[in-house]
Amino acid sequence: MPTAILPLPSLIRASAWDAGNMSMRKAGRTKWSRADWNAAAATQDRLRTGCYGNGPEGCIKFQVAEALEREGYLSLHMTKKEFFERVETAYADATSQTV
Repeated sequence: MPTAILPLPSLIRASAWDAGNMSMRKAGRTKWSRADWNAAAATQDRLRTGCYGNGPEGCIKFQVAEALEREGYLSLHMTKKEFFERVETAYADATSQTV
């Protein structure tokens, strides 16, 4: 049984969207401005790097996790160990096939 909320890419993106909406509402707007997009991007970057790492490797791992989640290979019903083993294995497979 999972003991922590897993960093599914869809949850990270939803958190970023929420941050943009909060920024918009706090400023009294009904449409997003550049500041709201920046708040969303900063939140996504902070969560992504905290969960998947910095730099190109972290970006690729996040993209790999997105693909795994989309295909049903990642879910909230996994242990943290299973979750990250799947991401790491798929990342290793993806990067070993590069030219």
